[in-house]
Amino acid sequence: MDKKLIEQYKAEMLRMYTSSEKSVPAMAQEENNTNGGLVGIVTALRSLYPVPKARVTVFEGSMDNMKTIATDETDESGRTRLFVLPAPDRVESQSPSDNKVPYANYNMLVEAEGYVSNIHLNIPVFSGVTSLQRSNMLLLETAGEDKSPQIFDEAEKYDL
Repeated sequence: MDKKLIEQYKAEMLRMYTSSEKSVPAMAQEENNTNGGLVGIVTALRSLYPVPKARVTVFEGSMDNMKTIATDETDESGRTRLFVLPAPDRVESQSPSDNKVPYANYNMLVEAEGYVSNIHLNIPVFSGVTSLQRSNMLLLETAGEDKSPQIFDEAEKYDL
């Protein structure tokens, strides 16, 4: 393989990565910050290729009663902007309790032309932290007969 071509590719990828306005920003680290962040990262073919122009919608609530919070379109690197979302105060995570969850759960719908839609449920968002949610899309042509959205449940009890 041509070394010049490899170097051009590396330079282009670095240019895209460093010039992206949607790189992952850090959340404010205030003591009583009650917002968390969520960034969607949309890829295809086993996470090898970014999916630009994918529509990412963030929801809150149960499956029966979801409310749209925000929508964005991915950039050429497959990333959304930072969604700033309400989350329980970080003080909640400092003393364990069986009945209080120290993070908020959000849901995310990912749609892109030529791909099967993905639905991610129960994405944890902690106060003062930027969560990254990866979504690997399946090409419609490889999906077979079932073209219904793929559902991923991210629910897991986090032992803090």
